[in-house]
Amino acid sequence: MSADTAATTGVAAHQVALSFEDGVTRFITCRADQTVADASYRQRINIPLDCRDGACGTCKAFCESGEFDGGSYLDDALPVDEAQRGFVLPCSMRPRSDLVLQIASTSEVAKTRAESYAGKVAELQRLSATTVQLSVAIPNRGDLAFLPGQYVNIAVPGTDVSRSYSFSNAPHEELLTFLIKITPGGVMSDYLTGRAAVGDELTFTGPNGSFFLRETDRPALLLAGGTGLAPVLSMIRKLRAEGSQRRVHLVYGVSTDEDLVALDQIEQVAADLPGLTWDHCVADPNSTAANKGYVTSLIRPEHLNGGDVAVYLCGPPPMVEAVRRHVADEGIEPTGFYYEKFALAVPAADAPQVPDAPATAPPPVEELIRNPEARNIAGQVVLPDAEIGPWSGAAEHSDPGDAVRRIAGQLMGVPAAGTDGPVAELDPDRDLLVAAEGRGIAGQEMFPAFEQAPATAPETTAPDGYQIGEEHPDVQSSDALFEARQALELGALELTVGRLSSQQLAGYRLLAELTLPHVEGDRFVDAAAYTETNAAFHDYLFTLTGNEHLLHAYQALGVKGRMAEVLRNATWCHPRCATDHVEIVEAFERGDRDGARALVVAHAERSKQTMRRAMADAAAGARPRFVTPGRFSGKVVVVTGSAQGIGAQVARRIAAEGGELVLADRSELVGEVAEELVRHGGSATPVVVDLESWDGAASLVDRAIAQHGRIDVLVNNVGGAINFKPFTEFTDAEIRAELDRSLLTTLFACRAVLPGMVAAGSGVIVNVSSAATRGIHRIPYSAAKGGINAITASLALECADRGIRVVATAPGGTEAPPRRIPRGTPEPRDDRERAWFQAHIDQTIASSPMHRYGTLDEQAAAIAFLASDEASYITGTVLPVAGGDLG
Repeated sequence: MSADTAATTGVAAHQVALSFEDGVTRFITCRADQTVADASYRQRINIPLDCRDGACGTCKAFCESGEFDGGSYLDDALPVDEAQRGFVLPCSMRPRSDLVLQIASTSEVAKTRAESYAGKVAELQRLSATTVQLSVAIPNRGDLAFLPGQYVNIAVPGTDVSRSYSFSNAPHEELLTFLIKITPGGVMSDYLTGRAAVGDELTFTGPNGSFFLRETDRPALLLAGGTGLAPVLSMIRKLRAEGSQRRVHLVYGVSTDEDLVALDQIEQVAADLPGLTWDHCVADPNSTAANKGYVTSLIRPEHLNGGDVAVYLCGPPPMVEAVRRHVADEGIEPTGFYYEKFALAVPAADAPQVPDAPATAPPPVEELIRNPEARNIAGQVVLPDAEIGPWSGAAEHSDPGDAVRRIAGQLMGVPAAGTDGPVAELDPDRDLLVAAEGRGIAGQEMFPAFEQAPATAPETTAPDGYQIGEEHPDVQSSDALFEARQALELGALELTVGRLSSQQLAGYRLLAELTLPHVEGDRFVDAAAYTETNAAFHDYLFTLTGNEHLLHAYQALGVKGRMAEVLRNATWCHPRCATDHVEIVEAFERGDRDGARALVVAHAERSKQTMRRAMADAAAGARPRFVTPGRFSGKVVVVTGSAQGIGAQVARRIAAEGGELVLADRSELVGEVAEELVRHGGSATPVVVDLESWDGAASLVDRAIAQHGRIDVLVNNVGGAINFKPFTEFTDAEIRAELDRSLLTTLFACRAVLPGMVAAGSGVIVNVSSAATRGIHRIPYSAAKGGINAITASLALECADRGIRVVATAPGGTEAPPRRIPRGTPEPRDDRERAWFQAHIDQTIASSPMHRYGTLDEQAAAIAFLASDEASYITGTVLPVAGGDLG
């Protein structure tokens, strides 16, 4: 929990060190009103747990140091003598200070890993000279759950290496089948062609991968290269078993006629699956196949369905990239683009673990086995990856005299004197040549991209050589985000429902219940806390699958980040969003697969509704409630402290009324406000500057005049109380900080802007003071705002005959969204300091005859009026905007 959150909730937070048996220590933050187990699970450290209410003792730990409230529990779970010796139950205890706990397990205890299975070779079928179908039977088939498209790592008998192969059978079928490319010298190939026999023992681990068939009614395009047909066969067999009516088209491509296998298997499935159509091709021009060429030649516009299609693609990297380019060239952005790349295994007995797989495309090219860390120095990517497909045409040769002008075979510049070799055009730029790191130095983005690319889940490169990824058009701002999460969760559900232990279910329920306090009816109590606990709940299911690919695929969607952004100021929440979590867990506890699936789908829809409402409310809230069209047309207006709160709302009001704005703030978030105003047709320039110094104020004025030639209006909004406590508690440094923040900023800005206004013979300065000139527990701030009133009165008198008006408003308490830029207010350390803070709030409301806080629109209305020509006969005045509190 952050210090800001603790300050907001008024609940102290403590650090808890969890020391595990393997020597690993993890630290969590735990509020005084949370149990240690609650905080641990919320921060993704899943310590042993079963009952959650002090009844079983599963979570028993030893407290080395710190003070705590042990909570309520049964003596059977924690006998008195053990409690006296320092043993505790994290599911019941709440911290009263920082703690150190010894956890009776290793740090890996909560991590579910891929399982290992042992079986025997049931069948060996040579489908062609280049492909073998391996069938494996395992005695505990009911324990193995997988998704159509996933793979396992099979240990090659007689060696210490393993190879990765995708299932070609459907998840419900008893016999496990795999299609394996025979590669001369390959470890698995040597075994299958020389030593393998029915009855041999085999072991494998898995399932692995996030490349699997998502459940939806959307049409699908399945593209398979070589033995990449295996996962696609698993997918269509699953659809057949479900009696699916989904429209699916399959394109199967290979390099040679010898590689063309399993056509009869596809035909058998197609006969029972009315929505399936399919075709195949062979790259070899001498093939006897009807279609000669690559899979892209068989992709028709109707297969892409105008973009409303899910593309599933399994093959070597050149094929994947060729399809990606083909689809882009057609001007189509598929709703989903799911792919799995694989490479040929190195033909050596001690080869690293990579999948045996064919190349589909022109003459077979052996893919290098890449180490994902090889391009890094100290963890920083120095040489971004760029995949270049093989050249399918004939090589052009020129006189060797031009060799000095070639780089990697690419002729650079004009031919050398005395030669007539052709000048080869530079290779066309491709998307793959642009790496994300290419715009940064040491991780800092220096050259922002101008164009928003479709959101892409980063490729997952496993040690076994598979690269898996998925793409969605603009997923960050569309319902596709939650549709993608739903699809992944339905897959995770298939792997876990009916298979979780009581401890895992208890942890799942704990995380579900942690979301409940943050929603009341259809209102968020704390949207930020809901986002955090919601993310922990959804992460947990993927953790339970033991499949890191699935977890990474979910995390790559960025659901938590998107929710944090959209729900920052949200108030409405679908009333069942939080309770859905508990109902999903209850379905898991019952082993109710269908019920859990229905709840996951419904929850995704309710999440989309919540996000849509928040975005709509944010858009409406950004528009000023009151507008006088054209009131500031042709006026150049500088607003300080405009990244949030009153300053941002003043900027919106003046922009809506035609003003040309210069927005100043010490935070770069001011740029977001400027972008917002420009999107809505306004004119706004952001300036990041510290106005607590003369240099900052002078540079702001210089920037505004350089761009606009003058400043007509200055709104001095920057300021704000930092500390809230009796005056006797303030230090010298704290007093000076308050004056720098809330007095000198205005003083410097007025001094910097006046010469230009004097020269022009006109101008308006609107200062933002405060009703807190008569208030408690912020005396230095009150003094600063009293100074603002004095500046306003005196400067108005001094400048009146020069055509310059100086006025001010004195806002009272004002409702505003949570601050994105902290004031630097220290977190209350105890109940006394929390009482000081609350006292100033109570006094603010009590001082106002209307007994309420004002709104941002009400404050902006007063400032805009005083800044406009409608107030041309008003100067030297401080207008209270505080519900009757005169300050």
